[in-house]
Amino acid sequence: SISQNPTVSNSHTTNGSGTGSFTSNLTGLAASTTYFVRAYATNSAGTAYGEQKTFTTPSTPTVTTSTISNITATTAICGGNVTATDGTSVTARGVCWSISQNPTVSNNHTTNGSGTGSFTSNLTGLAASTTYFVRAYATNNAGTAYGNEVNFTTNGDTTQYGQPCPGAAMVTDIDNNTYNTVQIGTQCWMKENLRTTRYSNGTSIALGSSTSISTVYRCYPNNDSSNVFTYGYLYNWKAVMGNSSTSSSNPSGVQGICPTGWHVPSVTEWTQLTDYVSSQSQYVCGGGDNIYIAKALASTAGWSSSSNTCAVGNNPSTNNATGFSVLPAGYYYGYHCCFGYYTYFWSSTEYDGNSAFIRNFDYINAAVDRRNYNKSYGISVRCLHDESGSSTTPSIPTVTTHTVSNITATTATCGVSVIATGGGSIIALGVCWSTSQNPTISDNHTTNGSGTGDFTSNLTGLIAGTTYYVRAYATNSAGTAYGNELSFTTWEPCPGSATVTDIDNNTYNTVQIGNQCWMRENLRTTRYSNGTSIALGSSTSTTTPYRYYPNNDQSKVSTYGYLYNWKAVMRNSSSSSANPSGIQGICPTGWHVPSDAEWTQLTNYVSSQSQYVCDGDNSYIAKALASTTGWNSNTATCVVGDNPSFNNATGFSALPAGRYSNGGYGYFGGYAYFWSATEYSDYSAYNRSLYYDIANVLRDRYGKNFGFSVRCLRD
Repeated sequence: SISQNPTVSNSHTTNGSGTGSFTSNLTGLAASTTYFVRAYATNSAGTAYGEQKTFTTPSTPTVTTSTISNITATTAICGGNVTATDGTSVTARGVCWSISQNPTVSNNHTTNGSGTGSFTSNLTGLAASTTYFVRAYATNNAGTAYGNEVNFTTNGDTTQYGQPCPGAAMVTDIDNNTYNTVQIGTQCWMKENLRTTRYSNGTSIALGSSTSISTVYRCYPNNDSSNVFTYGYLYNWKAVMGNSSTSSSNPSGVQGICPTGWHVPSVTEWTQLTDYVSSQSQYVCGGGDNIYIAKALASTAGWSSSSNTCAVGNNPSTNNATGFSVLPAGYYYGYHCCFGYYTYFWSSTEYDGNSAFIRNFDYINAAVDRRNYNKSYGISVRCLHDESGSSTTPSIPTVTTHTVSNITATTATCGVSVIATGGGSIIALGVCWSTSQNPTISDNHTTNGSGTGDFTSNLTGLIAGTTYYVRAYATNSAGTAYGNELSFTTWEPCPGSATVTDIDNNTYNTVQIGNQCWMRENLRTTRYSNGTSIALGSSTSTTTPYRYYPNNDQSKVSTYGYLYNWKAVMRNSSSSSANPSGIQGICPTGWHVPSDAEWTQLTNYVSSQSQYVCDGDNSYIAKALASTTGWNSNTATCVVGDNPSFNNATGFSALPAGRYSNGGYGYFGGYAYFWSATEYSDYSAYNRSLYYDIANVLRDRYGKNFGFSVRCLRD
C-alpha cells in the first residue's frame, strides 16, 4: 500500500502455501511512488505479517519538446531535451506526432537514440496544409514520459514541388517504405523511386550481382546500400514485371513490383505524362521548344553540372516545377555506371524479346528521351496509381496492412495505411484479425477513426502460442476494402514454467520456442544453486569464476544480467556437445547451460518458420530473436538495429549487453554474446552472437576468459 502497515485487505499476491522462501511480483505500480510492503502467512489461527519494508518506484524521465522549424509541405524539424532520469537509463527517445492532440508512440514517431541531452528529429511524410500536434518522448524502465505539446501547420503552397494526389498523399509498400505522391495532369505518380525488396504478396526480390533477363534481381545504386533510401533500388525488367506479360495499354494493368492499388506505367502512360508537361507553358524551359521539359521533372539535387541551355544540370535549383523529382540513380549492366549523370525508368512495354521501353534523363540534355534497353539492365522504377482521378462515383478504398510488430504473448501492434479513398470519405478504418485466414470486420477488429494516411492499431486479448491472420480495412460509402493479409504467432511462456527463480530470488520469465523452453532474460545470479558465491571480477581469468557488470555499470544488471567467464558458467563441469548438455553449471536447479547443439536447434527452428524470417532469407533471423529496445541504430535491410520495434517475434528478447575482455568493457548497445557449454579448445568455447548491424545469428568461438551473457534452458 502507499500507507504504512499494509494488510491482505490492500493489494496483495497469493503465492501458494507451506513453509520456505517464495518470490512475489508486484505489478500495476505507479511511477515515482513510495510503497510499503509486508509478507503475510495465514493458518487456522489467523494471519501474521512480516517486518515492513519500503521502496520507491523510479520516475519517468523529464523531457521538453523543441520548437518546430524548417516547415515545408511534407516535412518539418523538431526535437527535444531529456533533462532528468531519476538515475534510470533512458532507453529510447524521439518525437511523436498526429493530426489529433496528445500524440503517443503508438502514432507516427521517430527514434533518436538514448540517454539524456538534446536531440533533433526529422518529421517526414506529412500532408500539405495540415495541422499536426507534436510531443517529445523519453522512455526508461518506469515508462514513457511526454514533453509539452506543440503544433504547426505544413505549407500549402507546393507549386514548386507539385501537389500531392488528392486522397492518396502517400503510399506504403509491403516493406513499410512510405512514398510521397504527386498529381500531374490526371495522373497520380509516386514522386520517389521504388525501394521495395518484396512483391506485395511477400515474395522476395534477390540482390543481384550479374545481369540476367530471366532471373529477378535488384541492386544498390552505385553499388552503395546507403543510396537506397534516397535513390531506391535498381531492378531488371523481370523483377519489375513479376509474372506479367508486356502491356502498352493505358492503364497498363500490370501491378508487377508496385504496391497494391498501383501499377507499372506503360510506354503509353509515360507518353501521357510527357505530353501533358509539354502542353503546360510553365513547365517548358525558356518558353520555347516544348520538348525542353526535363528540368521540370528532374530533382533539384544530385545532378552533375552542365552549361548547356535548359539542360537538367544547368542550375538544378530551378528544376522540379512539376514535383516529379527525378534523381540520377544511374544504371547497372554488369557494372555500375553514371550515378549523378543519368537516370532511366522502366515501362511495362517491351520492344522485342530482349528489350523494353524506358524513359531517359541526362544531365546534359533538355529533353526526356524514349529509348529501348536490354531487359537485363538494372534501372529505376516509378509506380502510377490505378485510379484516374476522373471518376465521380466512389469505389472502395485502397488500403495496405503494415508489418506486425511488438509481439508479446497476448498483444501485438499492427497498422493501416489508407493510400486512396476511392473518391469517397473514409468513415472507418483499422485492422481485423482471426485464427482463420481472410479476417473481416465481423471478426475481432480495431477502430482507428477516419481519414487517410498511416494509423497504428493495438491488438489485445490474444492467446499465447497462437497463429493469427490480420488485415487492414477501410470503409467508405462504396463499401469496405481489405489490405494484404499478414500472419504472426504470439510467443508462449513455457507450459508449467512461466517463470523460474534462482537462488538469489531473481525471477525470470520464460518462452517456449519449438520444443525448447528458454529463459527470456539474461542470468543475473551471484551464486550457484548450492549457495557458493561467484566473485565480482576486475580482471580476466580462465581458471577463476568471475561475474562482471554490463558496461561496468551495476545499475544495468537488473535489465541486462551479469556477464560471466566460461569457468563461472560451467562451474566444475567439463565441456558437453550433447543435446541436452547435462551441464547445470551456473543455472538454477532443473535448468542447464545450452550446448552448441542446442543453440543450433534453436536457430534451425527459427529459420524454418516463415514468420520469423526477414526478407525471405532463412538465415536472416536475428531480428526475430533480438529485443525491441536497447540496440544501436542501423538502416541496412533486416539488421537488428533497423527499426527495432519490429524485432522479437519469437519472444527470446536478446539484449545487447556487450562483453568483458582483456581490453575492458565493450560493445554495449551493439552486440549480444551468449555462452554455450561446448568448448572449441582448451582456451576457447562456442558462443552465439547478435550484432546491431547484421541480420544473421553468428556462431563463433571466443576465449574462455571473456565475460558473456548466459541464457539457461529447461531440462
